[in-house]
Amino acid sequence: MDKYDFSWRIIQENLPELINGLIITLQISVAGMAFALLFGLFFATLRFSQYRILNIVSNSIVQVGRSLPLFVLLFWIYYGLSLKFKINFTDFQAGALALGITGGAYMAEVFRGGITAIDKGQSDAAFAIGLNRMQTSRLIVLPQAIRIILPQTVNIYVGLLKGATIVSVIGVADMIYVAQYVSLETFRPFELYSFAGVVFIALTLSVASFAWLLERQLSGKSRRG
Repeated sequence: MDKYDFSWRIIQENLPELINGLIITLQISVAGMAFALLFGLFFATLRFSQYRILNIVSNSIVQVGRSLPLFVLLFWIYYGLSLKFKINFTDFQAGALALGITGGAYMAEVFRGGITAIDKGQSDAAFAIGLNRMQTSRLIVLPQAIRIILPQTVNIYVGLLKGATIVSVIGVADMIYVAQYVSLETFRPFELYSFAGVVFIALTLSVASFAWLLERQLSGKSRRG
């Protein structure tokens, strides 16, 4: 078998397009994370509602969101809503929304876990000095819960960043999409996908390292506090 000759020229010639695709990947992952934070906080709040039906509905949605494959969710949002309900999203919007729903299901548990980790006695003390439920959550509970929530939030973003690699199936021109169509023209998929893989490894390791440092920093502050 002949030795494979890795062609750096393919990468160099298509580097601007690959970088543009990477920018789109980052944009859609950040937009998806923004949706995830909103969805997660909303459904986590419902989990603490005094109305049992809201607890049940929220828990059911969270469990479905965590169980549903992102690939299937993408097709439901992009194609299913258009065919059945005439609700049309652009490929970017559909991708960001799918990432947001998936991430939001996990963020709901992160928010819930962070809030329940705070000693209930602090809420009772806040009520005793006249703060209402909203003020207690905003001024007492959430600032402390953020120390627990932040590192896990960064880890979920890593998951969404990796999940963003499949949005090309609905036509989002991300880096994987660029690698795919260029490889079809050049018949050199190994170079292009290898480059994309190395870039994603570097990105995810960088973000994961940031999460680790953040967790250590916040844990140190918590012990000193």
